[in-house]
Amino acid sequence: MRRSWLAFAFLLALPAVAQAQSGNPLHDQLSSMSETVRRTEVFRVLTGGGASCQAVNTTYFAGFDQDRTAYWDLRCSAGGQYRMMLPPQRFARLTVAVCGALGGGIASGPCFQPVGGARAVASAGTGMGVQLAGGQQAAESGSRYGAVYATDAPTAAFGFGNGATDRLAVNTAAVRACQTMAGRIPCKFQGELVNRCGALVQGVMRHPNAMAMTSDISTVVLARNFPGLGATEQEAEAQAMQSCRALPGVTCRVAASGC
Repeated sequence: MRRSWLAFAFLLALPAVAQAQSGNPLHDQLSSMSETVRRTEVFRVLTGGGASCQAVNTTYFAGFDQDRTAYWDLRCSAGGQYRMMLPPQRFARLTVAVCGALGGGIASGPCFQPVGGARAVASAGTGMGVQLAGGQQAAESGSRYGAVYATDAPTAAFGFGNGATDRLAVNTAAVRACQTMAGRIPCKFQGELVNRCGALVQGVMRHPNAMAMTSDISTVVLARNFPGLGATEQEAEAQAMQSCRALPGVTCRVAASGC
């Protein structure tokens, strides 16, 4: 899904930044806001364009492309994630895409990662990338990366990869695997792994039209996804399984795991 809007009404209504630092005036205005104000304003953009979002709880500046288009990633409180693209022309149309949408290229992610090797500007106050839980946010040279993507209930599609030295490649592969399984249903970012083992356990029930539950997602109904972390693959699976078993009436099974 990709939607276009006219120029930012909320940005154009604000006083211009005294001196543009990036060559992209809309980005300069957005990054000059406090995080609280920025969340409120981009929420208006999303909902005004018809996107499903209860509230924006994270914004992240992912960087610029070679044309100076700025990419901002947004996470909603219910888990939905979007990438917002700000062209360098002040009165240009902005575009919003669902993170992980098929065929979207850089426009749809992987989100919450630097674009083209660019680093998010700390002074913008946009926060950092996310992980499944705990751990170090900043990765050292030689780190191993992993990523988990999955659909919301009731579809049990997922994409998982871990142990790669190329952060962008492992995210791209994981989201594509998930979207191939999910079709038109959007896959959502579940978390990033950095130098840790991870697992994804799914709490599922038999689909009413299926004779039995198999590895085919058409035979199951997803209740909830449970990601887990650990020093070993077994620890990660055990953590995710423990969380899943607290949910009554489901069968807990390991969808993917690795180090």
